[in-house]
Amino acid sequence: MSLSVRGQIAEGEDGLFYNQDNDLYTGVYVKNFENNKVEIEMTLKKGQKHGYTNIYFKTGTLEEKRSYKNNLMHGKWETWNENSVKIAEANYKNSKKHGKWFIWDDNGNLRYDMTYKKGKKTGTWYIYNENGDLISSKVYN
Repeated sequence: MSLSVRGQIAEGEDGLFYNQDNDLYTGVYVKNFENNKVEIEMTLKKGQKHGYTNIYFKTGTLEEKRSYKNNLMHGKWETWNENSVKIAEANYKNSKKHGKWFIWDDNGNLRYDMTYKKGKKTGTWYIYNENGDLISSKVYN
């Protein structure tokens, strides 16, 4: 899949990013919406996603912040709604769910508190109602 971006950077069918000379690209990849606001900012190293990727709404406000290491999901990922309220936080290690995960509703109320280890559910998971009251919990080993 090719993307039209600044500096003529394109994503190859192999999932790596190349410059106009067909060399693996290192640097910051930027793609704009038709209104010229930034849609995606991505740090690349030797053609691979490495570091942070920011994804924006057409309004220019941040929608997602993702973290990669050697083209794998790695580190904290965060998501906001169009009102800039944080609605999700996830953690990955080598593209597997790993660590704490939180889900909030559009008003910013915590609804889910979960933990993963190497892609598997672990620890105690909590579910809250819109008032913040604990309504369910389950233990995973």
